[in-house]
Order: sequence, then structure tokens, then C-alpha cells
Amino acid sequence: MLRILLTNDDGIDAQGLHVLEAAVAGLGEIHVVAPLTEQSGTSRAITLRRPLRYETRGVRRYAVEGTPADTVMMAISQILGFQPDLAISGINSGPNLGENIYYSGTVAAAAEAAKYGVPAIALSVNARSDIDYLATAEFGARLAAKVIEDGLPAGVALNVNVPHPWDGGIEITRQSRRISRSVMIETADPHGRPYYWMHEEVPLADAEPGTDYAAIRDGHISITPIRFDHTEEALLEPLKRSVVASLLQTR
Repeated sequence: MLRILLTNDDGIDAQGLHVLEAAVAGLGEIHVVAPLTEQSGTSRAITLRRPLRYETRGVRRYAVEGTPADTVMMAISQILGFQPDLAISGINSGPNLGENIYYSGTVAAAAEAAKYGVPAIALSVNARSDIDYLATAEFGARLAAKVIEDGLPAGVALNVNVPHPWDGGIEITRQSRRISRSVMIETADPHGRPYYWMHEEVPLADAEPGTDYAAIRDGHISITPIRFDHTEEALLEPLKRSVVASLLQTR
């Protein structure tokens, strides 16, 4: 029987995780290993200066006191005792698009599984309140079945974002360049001291065709294959010829 790992960054009690768990139940044996508390925006942070602990939350359900990356490492190396056939991270409330994938705990959990050679999907819905997770969960289950059937290259995860509501369109996309603008909103505490909330403005009209932002803008699901190898292959040889040669000459 296929064994599927479910995780997220919103925590073990998140509604999106529960709906996803029900949707994929027919695909195989489901194992849920998720953070004990919400870990949004933690990216691929790992815990080094305190012990990691986990607790059992039901049959094949575990909550880890750590980040999404900690959680996947604990699942594969300690809790499960085997390498799952597929990992799905989500359903995240809110999209993970463009440069925001570098901050996302949802994407980080999928990337961590992919690092271990596990086919992985990061699944997010483009809404933050009054969310109906069912359409996203059902699509995630269909995509998961396809990934199980076809596989993915080692080290690759699929970053999937579903509009809310979804009009039925699906696009294979590339990660968008940065089009958002960070805005710090200033307010004051009761003592008159300023503090700030981070906000983001996204001019979707500027999204390039074929990108994740453009797909979501147009009401389509975005599926982006991502690999967390940041090497710029095209520069390896030019740098060898110019930088290395120059620095050796000046020794």
C-alpha cells in the first residue's frame, strides 16, 4: 500500500489539513506529521538550540514542536521509520507565489521532503478568510494520484496555488519575478512608541504571461515545478575563465 505523508505550516489543528486528509484518504495509508503550532513564514528554518519533541494526536497523526522543515525531517528520520511514497504540504490559507516561496513554510516542507527524494506537492489556496477548502483538496487528491502514477524527478516539488473560487483552468507556470511591494504600516502602542506591521501590495497587472501570479490573476490553478538548487549554471564557465584566472594572477 502507498504511504503518504501530510504536513503543513499552519499547524496540526488547521482546517485545511483536515480537509486535505479526508480528500486523499482513498489514495493510500495516510500519515499526518505537522507542526504543533502555526509556523507561517518560517521558510526552511531548523531548530538547533532547543530539543525537538513530538506528541501523538491520534492514529498515524503526530504534532512536532518545531518548524515545517523540522517536522519533515523528524517524520522521515524518526517518527515514521520509512520513506513515504508522496508528501503533500497544505492546504495553506493564502497563496505562495513569486518570491514569497522563499519565505513560505508550506513550500519549505515540500522542498524538505523532495530533498530526501520523496515526490512532493505544496498546496495553497488564494484566500485568507471564509475559505472553502474542498475544491482545493479534491484537486490536490487528483494531482497526487497523477504524481504517484508518473513520479517526479529527484529533488523536485510542485508548488500549486488554487484560486478561490476556481474557474476550472489549469496552467503549468514558472515562478514570477518580484512584482510585489513591501509596505510597513506604522502605528503606535499605548505609550506612543511606533511599531510596524508588514503588508504587501501586488500589482497583478504587471505579472508576466506564463507565471504563477498571472495564472492566479486569471482564475487558473498554477502548478510550478521547483528545485531548490540555486546554482546559476550559465555562469559557471564564464566565472572560471574570468574571475578564477584573474584572482590566480594576482596572488
